[in-house]
Amino acid sequence: MLRGVGGDDMVAMLVRTFVQFAEERVEKLVEEAGNGRWDEVASIAHSIKLSARQLGAEALGDACAETEGAGRAGDVPRTSAGVEAVRREFAAARAWMDALTGPA
Repeated sequence: MLRGVGGDDMVAMLVRTFVQFAEERVEKLVEEAGNGRWDEVASIAHSIKLSARQLGAEALGDACAETEGAGRAGDVPRTSAGVEAVRREFAAARAWMDALTGPA
């Protein structure tokens, strides 16, 4: 759908912007988890979730949704597992997005 609205150049720009944003946010997510700041982990996961889904990274969006919910509920084991899932799914999404547009 994005390609139909703005063409390949717009899609590439959006994907590269997302990759840069998400890379920074995932690093912060891991840092906050290490500090036991679960509310902040939930907030960061929320910030990544919708953009990931809009760009077709559904598994990343789902991992973020799970992490967000667990963090808001104060479920530390589930939130910790979610952080690892977000890291894993971001790596997979990034590989897919880099192949689509070239590295950011």
